[in-house]
Amino acid sequence: MACPAIVTGDIFLARVIAHIDCQAQVIGSFGYQALAQPGSPAGVVATVALTVFVAFFGIRLMFGPPPGMRDTVLDVIKIGIVVTLAFSWPAFRTVVYNVVVDGPAELATFIVNPLGEETRPLITRLQSADNGIVAMIDTGTGRASGASLNNQPTGATFAGSSLQEDAAFGWSRLLFLASTIGTIGLLRLLAGLLLALAPIMAGLLLFDASRGIFAGWLRGLVLAMLGTLGASVVLTVQLTVLEPWITDALKVRALGYATPATPLELFAITLAFGVLQFAMIAALSKVAFYKGWPTFPGLTLPAIPMTRAPSIETAMAGPSDNGRTGRAQRIADSVQTLIQREERRDMQRQTSAALSNNLRGDGAASGGQGGPAPSPGQGQRLGDSFRRTEPRGSLASRSRDSRA
Repeated sequence: MACPAIVTGDIFLARVIAHIDCQAQVIGSFGYQALAQPGSPAGVVATVALTVFVAFFGIRLMFGPPPGMRDTVLDVIKIGIVVTLAFSWPAFRTVVYNVVVDGPAELATFIVNPLGEETRPLITRLQSADNGIVAMIDTGTGRASGASLNNQPTGATFAGSSLQEDAAFGWSRLLFLASTIGTIGLLRLLAGLLLALAPIMAGLLLFDASRGIFAGWLRGLVLAMLGTLGASVVLTVQLTVLEPWITDALKVRALGYATPATPLELFAITLAFGVLQFAMIAALSKVAFYKGWPTFPGLTLPAIPMTRAPSIETAMAGPSDNGRTGRAQRIADSVQTLIQREERRDMQRQTSAALSNNLRGDGAASGGQGGPAPSPGQGQRLGDSFRRTEPRGSLASRSRDSRA
């Protein structure tokens, strides 16, 4: 397939963009067909992968546990996807190739022109803007021709900035061409290469160990689509800024007035939109390569602290993580130690009470038989020998009681 040759002059930018787009389509379409044809290395790899996958599935049916209905359906879907991507160019062109190559341009047209008004193609508008920049460089700002500046002579304050006029114009056109060609070339060639590798990447979907590479290839295609869409939108907005500005600047110069601010203004526009194009691709790459779905913590009420010591079962029934298990074990040990201590204390009290009762019983029996009275320290609790057994009374009360 012959791509248009690049020539200098009025159609330089349009020819470069058309040539890059042609090369990307050649790589994507003819490269795919070359790798997918019988006997090619990619075809052999895909065939071997399918054979091994089917053999493993049969061995699992004969010797292993039978797969469930869900696994069987997913395996059949995988085989269908691999056959479609690796060996069927008409299906691949309809499902994947046309979507990646032509889809972003159509989406960008609907986004920037929702009313469906008739406009010129993007490449034609880009070339017209480049021709306008060249015309501005040719006419200059009016310093050399001595053009009037609001009916005032040109002096030292003619320049709009410290950047020289010729340098500002030259850098502006360079930034415009480089950012446009670099952005479009990066995205289109990336899409063409990934489309050409489809027969090889398709076989990697069958096995869990290589499925991540297939997912990365698919994410790369999504990035190429989103990046082309974002770059087309940015270029369209840039043209909506540049086209009326260039027309006005050329009209002012045609009337014989000076335009000292045009070099810096053009440099600022081209530099800002050049940075914006690559920033847009970087932002969309975050979208294409984002993994998973964001999860938000649930709203839970704060835990109410316990007012009593937990039981052994409550302390032992904790989470399975190491930190909480160790804390629950320490609580259980401390509670168990406290219970054992209370049990020993109750046992000692019961033993001492039984000994006191036995001693009292022995003393009462010996006293009834006329034996010696127990000593203050025998058969009595500590302090009972000195305890008062009669109510306290005064001398006057005892005299009154005796007279009565």
